[in-house]
Amino acid sequence: MTARPQAPDRDEVLFAFHQACPRPTAEEIIDWISRYPQFADDIRAHAAVARDWDARRELPAEEEPSETELARAYSRALNALYEADAKAAINPATAQTFQDILAERGTNARAVTQEVGGTVGISRSVIADLMGGRMRGPVGRRFLDAVCSALAITHARFSAAIELALGSPQPGLAKAAGAPTVNPRSYEEVIRDSGMTEDQIRYWLDED
Repeated sequence: MTARPQAPDRDEVLFAFHQACPRPTAEEIIDWISRYPQFADDIRAHAAVARDWDARRELPAEEEPSETELARAYSRALNALYEADAKAAINPATAQTFQDILAERGTNARAVTQEVGGTVGISRSVIADLMGGRMRGPVGRRFLDAVCSALAITHARFSAAIELALGSPQPGLAKAAGAPTVNPRSYEEVIRDSGMTEDQIRYWLDED
């Protein structure tokens, strides 16, 4: 009786990817994802980290990278992943909702709210409006990057998820008698009406 081939181990695949692609390109990301689709999100997340660290190594050793330099390095990493997803062309039939992504990560909206907020903080209502299809894009750069980082997804997958959410919006807390209606608001409106402090509002609107 022929033994069944052993399923590839996630850590071994990521280590091999790291060894073979220390500075992964969009083409390399697509190639590895096509070979190991079950680890697609892990490969994307690892690629973002790899490119971020590679960008940091380019800085002079005696200089401490500034917040602007780190933001640019992270942005370059996300752009590489966006390019990979754009080339791979996300199939609408396989696009995931935010709820699908949460289930895949084994997390929930409360945990994501805490991670997105970081040291600044963000209202739970903002994340609830996003995932409930009550927030229209475009969203702020900081918010986009924070959500993508917390969920380990690319800008393209975020865009697909928000489109799915807007296509099937969920009503929020009822404020009056009668059937609840859903009227998606702009990102700015959601942020300004969230009950956050003025400093938090300015931060999430990229105004500081």
